[in-house]
Amino acid sequence: MSKRKQLALGAVSGTAAILGWQSYRQYQRDRQAALARIAAHSRTAETRLGSIVYGKRGEGPPVLVIHGAGGGFDQALHVAEGLAEGFEWIAPSRFGYLGTPLPEDGSPAAQANAHAALLDFLGIERAAVIGMSAGGPSALQFALRYPERCTGLVMMAGVSQGMLAVSPNLEVIEKLVNWLYASDYLTWLGLQLAIHRLVPSLGVPLSVTRSLSAADKAWLRTLLEYALPIRERTVGLIHDYVTVLSLEVLPLAQIRVPTLIVHARDDGLVSLKHAQFCVENIPQAQMLELPRGGHLFLGQRAPIRAVVEPFLRAASHQS
Repeated sequence: MSKRKQLALGAVSGTAAILGWQSYRQYQRDRQAALARIAAHSRTAETRLGSIVYGKRGEGPPVLVIHGAGGGFDQALHVAEGLAEGFEWIAPSRFGYLGTPLPEDGSPAAQANAHAALLDFLGIERAAVIGMSAGGPSALQFALRYPERCTGLVMMAGVSQGMLAVSPNLEVIEKLVNWLYASDYLTWLGLQLAIHRLVPSLGVPLSVTRSLSAADKAWLRTLLEYALPIRERTVGLIHDYVTVLSLEVLPLAQIRVPTLIVHARDDGLVSLKHAQFCVENIPQAQMLELPRGGHLFLGQRAPIRAVVEPFLRAASHQS
């Protein structure tokens, strides 16, 4: 190799090293900012069923907001604030997420009991509940187990039935999740370099993301940034995969609270059959079926709000 080529290669390598170091330093700053944000906005409830980390925002009739897989109280509040005004959003971090321990019994039924325990801690007798994605099973269980405390149920791209005929292998799931989310840095790097490629893996067609407004793009970026720190969410994520894939059939016909099902036809993560299963089995369930928007309902906040807000308002006046 000529001396000129060696010098050029050295310059390129040096530049790459500097850029890599700068990138890692920026990641460290962003991670610390994420940890500080979580600490500033989270609270811990010492309930009769153990510790629950949660966030709370707004004033008005109380609404439990149950996040999906990979989420936490922060993501739940981010989504909820676009649904309506004039409500008190109460967002628990489910088992295994952001400091809420995963108990021996982490079933959706046990999680529903924890939702009720959180309301007890807060001195709230009755509340509506919104189940998002993998938060759907415990929201359904809350409506089933505590009908006298549940003023209304909203399922948003909610899981309502198992996705596998056999129970998944926990060891395989754990290895897969730990491989996919090996480090906060790799997750952060993906958000910086290929955010448009991440969205299809979240059940949203690329055709949807290409037509988003600037406001919707900003909303999406914030939602994805709230995946950090991912390592504080992986215990819950692993548990969710196992629970959601092998979910038992729930007696939805026994639900007696006002129910609204919101789902997009092009949801690539939780298929429309989950919504249809709810509508077919929950007495007098209403449904908002959107033609597009994917699993995250991108570009659909206005039509969703037009239905969800009056539904929650009416539910809050249930005797």
